[in-house]
Amino acid sequence: MIESMVNRRFPVLLAAVALTAAACGGADGTSSSAPSPAAPPASGQPSAQSSGPPAKQEQTREVTLEVDGTGKLMQPIVYIAGDQGTESDATLPWKKTVTLELTPAEQEVGVLISIIPGSFRDSGGKLVPGECRILVDGEEVATNEGGESMCKHTLH
Repeated sequence: MIESMVNRRFPVLLAAVALTAAACGGADGTSSSAPSPAAPPASGQPSAQSSGPPAKQEQTREVTLEVDGTGKLMQPIVYIAGDQGTESDATLPWKKTVTLELTPAEQEVGVLISIIPGSFRDSGGKLVPGECRILVDGEEVATNEGGESMCKHTLH
């Protein structure tokens, strides 16, 4: 059985050796001239000389943080919107608007905006978290509806 396998594969081995010898310049030891370089294939990608897409510019965004409720807060409002800060002893409703300048890198990876609304006493005397929301350029992008303890949004 082994003999029949060797006999069947031997011609294939000889053909591979002959092709290798031909590719290297022939069996007589002479080498053929090197093939001329082919033109690079058209890959659909821009060449190194093309300018590519236009560079991103800084972008200005108006961010508004809001906490709704009634009365005085029992805990401070904590926020991050460009800078971080707290508002202690705030009366509800509360609102803060800031203008952010986003660099091209910040537009790419995003900038976190968040607000922890603090708590106030409801009509029954129970402490409840304030309702918060974040608006970017006048459009609501985050709320804490549904029991969330904070509002957060990644601004691009």
